Amino acid sequence: MDASTGAGELSEDPADERLVSRTCAWCGDLIVYSGRGRRRTYCSKAHRNRAWEVRTAEKRLGRDLAAGTASAAPVREVVSRPPVAAKTAPPAPAAAAVPTRVADWVKLLGVLEEQIHGDLGRKYWDHGKLNTALIGAMRALDEATPGGLEALANRRR
Repeated sequence: MDASTGAGELSEDPADERLVSRTCAWCGDLIVYSGRGRRRTYCSKAHRNRAWEVRTAEKRLGRDLAAGTASAAPVREVVSRPPVAAKTAPPAPAAAAVPTRVADWVKLLGVLEEQIHGDLGRKYWDHGKLNTALIGAMRALDEATPGGLEALANRRR
């Protein structure tokens, strides 16, 4: 081979160099380059995302350190404390179930009758409220009964 023609020698011209493969910037695995398009830096999208997360976390840490809101000192201990319960009013008692059957209403009205003979009978200042509520219930029953309550009373005799 003749040295003057350069035949058989390696070329020093960078235009003759071609990328064949490179390693992933995250994991170091080999990435084969096809010779077309942009040269990949990471072997997968997951590794590209992880690298971005690390870069942005480092930037945030740098800003926090500069602002004095974070410390680079190692964590010496972690303490867990149970949350302090806020002082609140005791929970409201569960609402009493409203009877839907006649037998349940009869039983409940019997309880009311017993209480009137007891403590409610002595609380005369509340009798007006009870009277108004009972009269309203009697009117509704009178309107719902065919012929009214008077006709119902006459049928029983």
